[in-house]
Amino acid sequence: MHEIELKLSVDETTLEQLAKAKPPKGFAVSEQSVKRLRSVYYDTPDHTLKKARISLRTRHNGTNWLQTIKQGGGMQSGLSKRIELELPIEGIEPDFSVISDNEIKQQLISLLEGKEWGVLFETAITRTLAYYTDKAGAKIEVALDSGIAKTTSEEHPIHEVELELMEGPVESLYKLASALMKDRPILFSNSNKAGIGYRLASGEPPELPSEALHSNYIELEPEDNAGSAFQKILNECLNQIVANRSCVLQQNISEGPHQLRVGLRRLRSAFNIYKAAFPNNNTIAELDASAKQLATTAGNQRDIDVLVEDIITPVIPLLPDTHSVEPLFEAIQLAHVEAQVELRQELIDPKLNNFLLQLGELAHSPAWKENLGLSEFKKLDLPIEVFAQHALSKRWKACEKRAENLQDLTIEQRHDLRKALKKLRYTVEFFRSLYEPEDLRIFLKCLKRLQNTFGYLNDVAMADRLVAMKLPQSLQNNEVSTVIGFVAGWHQARTDNAWLEAQERWNAAVEAPKYWL
Repeated sequence: MHEIELKLSVDETTLEQLAKAKPPKGFAVSEQSVKRLRSVYYDTPDHTLKKARISLRTRHNGTNWLQTIKQGGGMQSGLSKRIELELPIEGIEPDFSVISDNEIKQQLISLLEGKEWGVLFETAITRTLAYYTDKAGAKIEVALDSGIAKTTSEEHPIHEVELELMEGPVESLYKLASALMKDRPILFSNSNKAGIGYRLASGEPPELPSEALHSNYIELEPEDNAGSAFQKILNECLNQIVANRSCVLQQNISEGPHQLRVGLRRLRSAFNIYKAAFPNNNTIAELDASAKQLATTAGNQRDIDVLVEDIITPVIPLLPDTHSVEPLFEAIQLAHVEAQVELRQELIDPKLNNFLLQLGELAHSPAWKENLGLSEFKKLDLPIEVFAQHALSKRWKACEKRAENLQDLTIEQRHDLRKALKKLRYTVEFFRSLYEPEDLRIFLKCLKRLQNTFGYLNDVAMADRLVAMKLPQSLQNNEVSTVIGFVAGWHQARTDNAWLEAQERWNAAVEAPKYWL
């Protein structure tokens, strides 16, 4: 069978509260049961099965032993989709003879033949289990898991909520998760119990810090229409936002806030591309407003990182011996900590749960089609290549309009053009799988170079305002002001050349073939 489940990392207190919580409005719940589960995972010392994306486990559920084989899947935004085979066996040891899927059976035998394999790790979990139903016909298994993963020498605690859709519409899964977790802190799991166990067995930290995630290639097919492409785009934006949320909370690296803001901006660009198909849609309007607010907060920290890394640091070797950058860095560090605290508070606010789960529902459920008018439905039913051509042409025309009288643009007008170019870049990336790489290579190269130049001009333009706005008055002394003046002057002397370069690169983009036409 195909398993669709949502895995959420929570704390022990949240698990206790959920065990006592009444069913949310619109859902009925069966009586809870409590099981103690011992799960034993098998593989070779060099993880042959894991590399083949197969999990082999036996589990004692308090009554008998079950053998479970999972194939494929992986975690994205807490959502797991994989093939699962589960059958009773006589004891703790795996029994391949009971496997009904001959292809999977032969794959297992082939992978393990001639190799030493056995118990790699196990988990011991106390599971509180309940089944939720709604009027839409959904049946959802909710498991509250508390326990440990352990090897012969190491162990690690586990606290998780798993919501598995047994039958019915996927939107019910998200609605239940949103209702249960509304006022409780959660993180989408970027791993699972097996992942924790494998890392323990390898001597690695059981919960690796989430790395900053850049945007990924979106695989659109010619048979996609505008609607199905929209959901694929939303899902990829969600993955980037969720991963970088975890990165910001777990690591103090500048790329986390940067990629979080990129993910949120890409999401807003997707909403903008499709706005004609969703006029006056309250859900999308609310999601867009939330994304804008969070992107602003992430941007406050990101702008300080840019100030340090791209504006101040390159000039440090050029400072006279009489100038020290330390007082300026001290002042900036205070502002950075304040911005970092503000961002992290927003990211752990339970209000963010609703944003992420609503976005997940929109990306995975077909229910949003139900209330569409005829004209909106026709727009979403367009072949994706037709829709993409229109979207790309519209974005390019917006850039052309803002580039009129290019040499005379004010600082604000340059900023508007830079934002239009960024939106065009996101649109190119959303639909790039529809075109031959060689066709879009020249245009994309021109666009990236143009964005880099405009990005530098924008960073220099905002540097003075940013320092004045962010730094405490008590630290804006003469020494700090002198260094700021030197840094700003050094970059300002280069902006004239950069602006000439931007104009040349714009002309190159104008001349580049418009591959979508």
